[in-house]
Amino acid sequence: MPRRSSSSKSSHRRTSSSKTSPLAVIGVILLLILGYLYESGRLSGVLGTPPVGNGPGVTDEAQPPTTAPGQPAADGAITPYFTTTALVYPDKQSTRGKAPLLEAFLADINAASKRIDLATFDFDIPEVTDALIAAKKRGVEVRLIVDSENLETEEVAQETGRLKSAGIPVHFDDREPFMHNKFASIDDKIAWMGSWNVTTNDTFRNNNNFIRFVNDQLAADYRNEFEQMFGGAFGTAKKSGTPYPTVQIGDATISVFYSPEDGVAKHVLESLNQAKKSIRFMAFSYTADPIADAMISKHKAGLTVDGVFEAQNAKGTGADFSKLQNGGVNILTDGNCYIMHHKTIIIDDHIVITGSYNFTASAERSNDENLVIIDSPTIASIYLDEFSRVFGQAQNPTRCGS
Repeated sequence: MPRRSSSSKSSHRRTSSSKTSPLAVIGVILLLILGYLYESGRLSGVLGTPPVGNGPGVTDEAQPPTTAPGQPAADGAITPYFTTTALVYPDKQSTRGKAPLLEAFLADINAASKRIDLATFDFDIPEVTDALIAAKKRGVEVRLIVDSENLETEEVAQETGRLKSAGIPVHFDDREPFMHNKFASIDDKIAWMGSWNVTTNDTFRNNNNFIRFVNDQLAADYRNEFEQMFGGAFGTAKKSGTPYPTVQIGDATISVFYSPEDGVAKHVLESLNQAKKSIRFMAFSYTADPIADAMISKHKAGLTVDGVFEAQNAKGTGADFSKLQNGGVNILTDGNCYIMHHKTIIIDDHIVITGSYNFTASAERSNDENLVIIDSPTIASIYLDEFSRVFGQAQNPTRCGS
């Protein structure tokens, strides 16, 4: 789909009633420099969070301890990946650097030994096609679901055609509503999910997130949803009944929901209504008045409520940008000269809501979508770093030119 604040920490100064020594002066200067570097995000690589960058070579991802993609999967790893840290503006194929998200996803495909089920609204990356065909040749069962809307695009028709020619079953959702999922279940052990479509634009232009879970229960959850759609049940034809609706991984409690069968909005609203301190969000499309009302209510109750809207959708039909702005919420339109594609809410620095689910009526009632609610300070901290990047760019928009 081409297109086209963060928490702060003040530096501390040491004071003394005695005469200031040269070492003390040097210490104060160092503290001030460290404070500046922290505020600017330039300490992020040292502190274990992804550095802010828009050029080649910025590839480190914010990750808790995890099994590396492509290696034997140890249960209990959660790794969020973000495209933002590796984006180059303006995007040109000749200046693209490494894409850690894509590389990690390819590593899992290349290491798969039994099964790959992939559901993605859009699909046009030749390297992924090549990896899936190679997996098929070594005996892995490979299946793909794509929304038929995108077959009008030459690249999508070409890549899905290559898969079908290689004997890989590709099912298309031909309904008016979208099969809008972006998830994969690999070897009954690894699940991927988030806002990232398997496309060049979503990898090299748009702000996205994709989470890797190494957990057999979550892999089973996503495979169960895949099986319903692969069998021809899309949208309202699907049945609720996720095998493991709540999964515990370390300090993280993950609640798994699918749309429309699980009535996702009520779970989002429940989390918002329980907020005590802060709400921060990044929204590609946001037209759900009940969610906007909940955020405005929390702002009026004294909570910090900050957000970023995708610019091209902020003034669209039914958009809640003006509603939230008039309600006093601190919101900006995004500063990416392409697309800010996140669908994420971070609550009280410990809850993350994210997935393919835009905050819209169609996502709630008719599209095929998925969403997780993760209760984990560790994961929330990583998403807060991403929010800081996106919010900062909204304050100082990137100009790509023609």
